[in-house]
Amino acid sequence: MTVSVRYVQNTIAPNAATIPVGSTGKDSQLVAFDITCTAAIAAGANANILQWTGSGTIQSIMSYQVMAPDGTINAPSPVNVTKVTIDNTGTIINVNVAASGTAIAAGSLIKLLLVIGNY
Repeated sequence: MTVSVRYVQNTIAPNAATIPVGSTGKDSQLVAFDITCTAAIAAGANANILQWTGSGTIQSIMSYQVMAPDGTINAPSPVNVTKVTIDNTGTIINVNVAASGTAIAAGSLIKLLLVIGNY
């Protein structure tokens, strides 16, 4: 099941006063994914974890969470150790674990909440 959301982008300047924002934008889908890692993603390594093959492209990653096999959430911590990116085609999500980071263990569950536009 998907949810339709209004995706609005805005630009602000540093130290600016209140910036007016309307609902001008485009309708998009909000789609949740649970991805089981059958193999570990080692520190210093990266992996493409999702390729969107449906209509439209991935506009943004709203949420990223890792649940280790023991149930620990955000293991490894995503802050400063893991980089999650959308490729330039808007269809592939890549996870890159920093060399100083903690590997994502085999059997971990990666949870994503994505905004997909032009569906």
